[in-house]
Amino acid sequence: MTEKLLEAIERARFEFKPLEKNGQNNFFKTQDGKPHKFSTLVDIHKATTEALLKFGVSVSYQCEYNDGLNFLKTIITHLSSGQFISSTSIIGHANSTSQQIGSGITYFRRYHIQAMLNLEADFEDDGNQSSGNKTNETYKQVRK
Repeated sequence: MTEKLLEAIERARFEFKPLEKNGQNNFFKTQDGKPHKFSTLVDIHKATTEALLKFGVSVSYQCEYNDGLNFLKTIITHLSSGQFISSTSIIGHANSTSQQIGSGITYFRRYHIQAMLNLEADFEDDGNQSSGNKTNETYKQVRK
């Protein structure tokens, strides 16, 4: 059961600060050719932490190694009830370098928390990049 946690998250959402987008990805362009802007972990933290704490919600992360794979687990907990939700992703394998694992941790911390708090912290490409489509061309064609 997660009703107390979900209610606390929803109440906190009304008090989130505006979500800034201070990150820039020069390899991924918007439809008008400008670099993709996204919310960094710092941006997300600034926008959400105060409200989450006010409503007794904690966010934590755990790294785990199991069966030759490295995992990152994000856990959102309602402190007074102990209710929690979590999301886990593979961030590397036994031969991954420390830098690759570190990059995976940062990447999935950001994406987990965005999804779990229902934040609009990134440019929407209609799934084109994950489908292997040429994002800029497909985006222009889809949006016409």
